[in-house]
Parts: sequence; C-alpha cells; structure tokens
Amino acid sequence: MKLTLQEGRANKIHLLVDGEYRMTVDRDFVALSGIKNNMELSETELADLAGKVNSRRALNRAADLLSRRDHSTSELLQKLRQKGFDAEASREAAEKLQALGYLDDRRFAETYAAELAHGKGFGKRRIVTELFRKGIAREIIDEVTESLELPEDALQSLIERKYARNLNTEQGVRRTFNALLRMGYAPGEIKEALRDYMEQTEEFA
Repeated sequence: MKLTLQEGRANKIHLLVDGEYRMTVDRDFVALSGIKNNMELSETELADLAGKVNSRRALNRAADLLSRRDHSTSELLQKLRQKGFDAEASREAAEKLQALGYLDDRRFAETYAAELAHGKGFGKRRIVTELFRKGIAREIIDEVTESLELPEDALQSLIERKYARNLNTEQGVRRTFNALLRMGYAPGEIKEALRDYMEQTEEFA
C-alpha cells in the first residue's frame, strides 16, 4: 500500500492510502513519526500508524480539556471515551500528562475540596462524596480531607445566611436540618449549631 501526504490548511497534512483519504495529522506528527510521501506500508504498519495518530489526537484533546480547567484522572478518561477514543489511547494520554505534571489527582483533590468547602459551604462528609464521584482514590481523599481546614464558624454562618428565615416553625427547622445533612454536616454538629443560633436569637430578641 502506498502512503501519500497531501497538504491541508494551516499545518494539517492529510494521509491517503492508495489514493483514498484515511486520516489527518499535523506537521509535527509527520516529522516525529518519520513517515514519508509515497512510502510503502504493510497492513501491520498502517494499523500501527493509525494507533499513533489516535494516541496523538487523544493527547491533544486531553490537553485542551485541561487547559480549560483541572480534571481528575478518572474524569479525564471518561471524557476521552465519550469523545470516541479507545481505552488504550486514553490511558496513554493520561499517563503522558501525569508525567508532565499537568494531571495530578492529589492537586485536583486539594483544590476541589477547598472550593467545595469555601465556595459552597459543604461539610467534610459531602466533600468526601464529591471526591469519590470524581474518581479520586480513597487514600488521597482521606489525606486531603484530614488536612482540610473548613472556614471558621462555617455551619453557623450558613444557617444565618441561608436558613434563618426557615427556623420560625418546627417544619422549617426539620427542613433546615435535612438540608444541612445533605451538605455534609454531622447530625450532632447541626443540632448544636441550630441550638446555639436559636439561643442567640432569643437573647437579642
């Protein structure tokens, strides 16, 4: 089989096999792969070339995703699979980006946990759940949440900002309690925070 290189737009090169279009690459790939115009390829060599092209595309796509925001490894692999890349190409892309320091589950977990704690007011239980959903390993989750410092008086502040108006009725107190449970706070700390808030309210009434 004869491989033909055809100029495309910008730095794109179209690869034709026996005159039929097969795939598009960039000039850097052509230089690195060592392919030449009008070179002869066997079926095995063509399959190997296609695999390299797919891996390069997966790497470029992964880098593009990470340029927009940080991802966990599991999240990135899932997105690559959704884009049609096979498991091997996706895994290779992730490993290369890990080696380069662009993909780091611990860094992601630390940043995401802090965002959930300070930005959304989540308690540690909810933060653990959200990190699990991102595919973070249990060991990393335990280490990150153990060292995570929640905002001082976070629960009290949350009650004052979002739920104070609901605490005039027994039903409102129950709803607030359940909402705070979903946000990751323990039953005991919620009861204590609600009791402290109501005592302060009565004191200044």
